[in-house]
Amino acid sequence: MKIGLIGCGRVGLTIGYFLKKKNLLYGVFDKDKNALKRAVKILKIKKNPDYANLIKNSSVLLFATPDDEIINAYNKAKKYIIDRKYLFHFSGLLPAEIFPKKRNIYRASIHPFATFPKIMIPSTRDRYILFAQGDKESIEIARATLPKKNFSIRKIKKGQKPLYHLLGVFSSNFVAGLSEAIQILIKKLGWKKENFEILALPMIFDSLNNVVKYGVEMGLSGPVIRGDVKTIGKHLKTLRSNPDLYDTYRALSRLIIKYAPGQRQKALRKILKIN
Repeated sequence: MKIGLIGCGRVGLTIGYFLKKKNLLYGVFDKDKNALKRAVKILKIKKNPDYANLIKNSSVLLFATPDDEIINAYNKAKKYIIDRKYLFHFSGLLPAEIFPKKRNIYRASIHPFATFPKIMIPSTRDRYILFAQGDKESIEIARATLPKKNFSIRKIKKGQKPLYHLLGVFSSNFVAGLSEAIQILIKKLGWKKENFEILALPMIFDSLNNVVKYGVEMGLSGPVIRGDVKTIGKHLKTLRSNPDLYDTYRALSRLIIKYAPGQRQKALRKILKIN
């Protein structure tokens, strides 16, 4: 079965890398000529088909474009889609049904629950979990075609995708956002950047390990879990000059205030201005 890749960015190249290793990748396309040239070189494609033949001869088409470009990419390809095709996109938020339903088209979204900050070939991971939603036929093709050594496929319902995508945002983007907040505090102290690695990262890893080992409630330490109202008041006073850090402190405290001693929660809610 021939697989064509449309979109040669971070996700597309990573998936394409594993497919190429199994001789499943027929060819690639990107509207950016430089991105296409880079992909052909990185994936070591000796003879890349022209666009029309890529679409016509591929049984499976992977649309690895940004979300708002998926339909544009499909519209460009549709005049060459004549025989049976299995269409996939990689959006974590959008459903498979953004592709039109036709007798010869089977649709699915397959989203890797992972972060791709830049192109890393060979991949830093050997295995990815893909969350699949869409037509039964396409999901079956994905299971049969994608190398099981590298991909584990889990089904997800269409209505679950917004919450699922938020799970990824909280697990990745907001971890980076919290890291930015930490680095702002280090800068305000007048300390060097390397203190993020020396001081903050070990504490971050310890905190995550505590959550894994003991759960959120038992893995917590600090002023909120102690119900230390005076300390929290001093923190808020210090952060008033930076509205972003001030709001972040209040928002995160709100999530864990339920684990504070019951008799202290009312005072904590008051100082944190939580209704």
